[in-house]
Amino acid sequence: MSIFNNAALLIGVPLLFAFSIPLFGLISKQLTKWVTLFVIGFNATFSLYILLAHKYPAVVVMGNWVPPFGENLYIGPVAAFLVSVISIIGLLIAIYNLWAIKLGDVTRFSVLFLMFTAGASGIVLTGDIFNLFIFMEITGISSYALAAYGPRRRALGGAFKFLVVSSIGSTLYLLGVTLIYTQLGTLNIAEIAARINQTTPGLLTFAGILLISGLAVEAELFPFNGWVPDTYTGAVSGVSASLSGIAAISGVYALFRIAMTVLGRDGAYVFTYGKLDLMTVIAILATTTVIIGELSALSQKNVKKMLAYSSMAQMGLVAVGFSIGSKLGVYGGIFQLVNHSIAKSMLFLIIGVLAAAGLGEKVENFRGLWRRSPFLSLAFTIGAFSMLGFPLFAGFWSKFAIVGASIQRGGWYDFVIGLVLFASIVEAFYYLRIVTYIFSSTEVKAPKIKVSLSPAIPIFVLAVAIIAIGVYPNFIGNFSMQSAGEFTHKMTGYVLNVIPTIVAH
Repeated sequence: MSIFNNAALLIGVPLLFAFSIPLFGLISKQLTKWVTLFVIGFNATFSLYILLAHKYPAVVVMGNWVPPFGENLYIGPVAAFLVSVISIIGLLIAIYNLWAIKLGDVTRFSVLFLMFTAGASGIVLTGDIFNLFIFMEITGISSYALAAYGPRRRALGGAFKFLVVSSIGSTLYLLGVTLIYTQLGTLNIAEIAARINQTTPGLLTFAGILLISGLAVEAELFPFNGWVPDTYTGAVSGVSASLSGIAAISGVYALFRIAMTVLGRDGAYVFTYGKLDLMTVIAILATTTVIIGELSALSQKNVKKMLAYSSMAQMGLVAVGFSIGSKLGVYGGIFQLVNHSIAKSMLFLIIGVLAAAGLGEKVENFRGLWRRSPFLSLAFTIGAFSMLGFPLFAGFWSKFAIVGASIQRGGWYDFVIGLVLFASIVEAFYYLRIVTYIFSSTEVKAPKIKVSLSPAIPIFVLAVAIIAIGVYPNFIGNFSMQSAGEFTHKMTGYVLNVIPTIVAH
C-alpha cells in the first residue's frame, strides 16, 4: 500500500487527538499544548514528505468505494502544496502558543486548535462538495470559539459577528449544493465538473450564486467580510495569525475549486450562464475588497485592526489573480496567498509579543521600537516590505505576476490593475508610516523587550522564509505553477486524475 493512501491521517490524527486532549489535561494543562505541538508537527512532516516526493496526483479511496460512488480525498499539486503550508504555519503558531496561551481553559484551546487545523486540511483534501461543507463547519465552529478565547471582552463581539455571518454563508453554500445534487444526483467534485453541461443554465446560475456567496465569507471578499476587523482585533494574536494564515488559505481554495473546477464549462474557468459571468462578478468583488480594505486600513490608529483590514485587501488581491483565469494569473494568486500567510502570520505574532510587553497596539506606541527590540523591529519591517511587494522580498514576485497577468489579459483588467496599483500606494503609506515610527530617533526610556524563545522561533523562521523566497522564488514558484496548472486545466488537471474513465458531457 502506498504511503499516500494514508493521507487521511492528515485529518484523522488531529481529530483523534482533539478528542483525546482532555485525558492529557487531567495530567497537566501544559502537556496539552505539547501534545498539540507534536500532532501538528506530524502533519507538517507528513505533508512535506508528500509534497517533496512528487508522486502525486493520488486518489485516496474511502471505504473501498471507487469514485464517484464513494467518497475520496484527492492529493494533487494544489492539495499537496496548500496542506503543507497550512501544517507548517500551524506548527509555528503552536510553538508560539506554548508561550502565549497561559490564561483561561488551556485544554479546550488545544482541542479547538487541533479541530481547526484538521478542518482546514480537510477542506483542501476532500473530493466531495458536501464533505467540503462538513470541514467548513469543523473549521468554522472551532474558529468562533478560538476567536472568543481570551480575557478581553471585545473578543466576544468579534466572535459572535463571525458566527452569524459565517452561519449565513454556510447556509447559502448548502442550498447551492442541494441544487447541484437535484440536477446531477452526485456530490463528487470530479463527476460534477465532467457533467456540468447537463444542468439547466438558469438553475445552475442560481446555484453558482449561492455557492460563490457562501464561500466568499470564508475567502473574506466584500460584502461578506464585515466580520474580519472585529474578529481579528478582538482575538488573541495567535488566533488572529491562525485565521489570517490558515483559514484564509482554505477559504480561498474552496472558493476557486468550486468556481473553476465545479462550475467551469467546457474546460473553461471563465464561465457564462446567459448574461451572467460569475468570474467577472468575483473579480468585481475582489477589486472592491482591495480598495475598501486598503482605505480602511489607512484610517486605523490601532495596528492590529490595520493588519485586519490589510488581510481583507490581500485576500482581494489573491482573488483578482485567480479571476484573471490564465495560468500566470492563478500562479500569482496562489503565490500571493502563500506570501500573505507567511508575512501576516508573523506580523500578528509580533503584535502579540509587543502587547505582552505592555507596548500597546496603537501606531504611536511603535515610536522608537528599534531601541527596545531590534529583533522585532527588523522582523516587522521585513513583513511590511513583503506585503508591499518590494524587490528581494517574497511579496514582490507574486504581485509582479498578478500585474503581468492582468496586462496580458487586457480589456477591463487594465482598469482593475490600475485600481489595485492605486490601493498599493495607499498600502505603502500606512506600512511605511509604522516603519518610520519604529526607526525614529525618539529617545525611549522604557526597558528592553525580552523575547522568549518560544515566540522568537516562529517569528525568526517566518522572517527568514520571506527573505529566502524573495531571493530564491523558484522553490515556492514551481509549486505555485504546478498548482495553477491543476486549476486552469480542469479535465486533465483534476477530473481525469480522479475518474480516469469519465467523459465530459
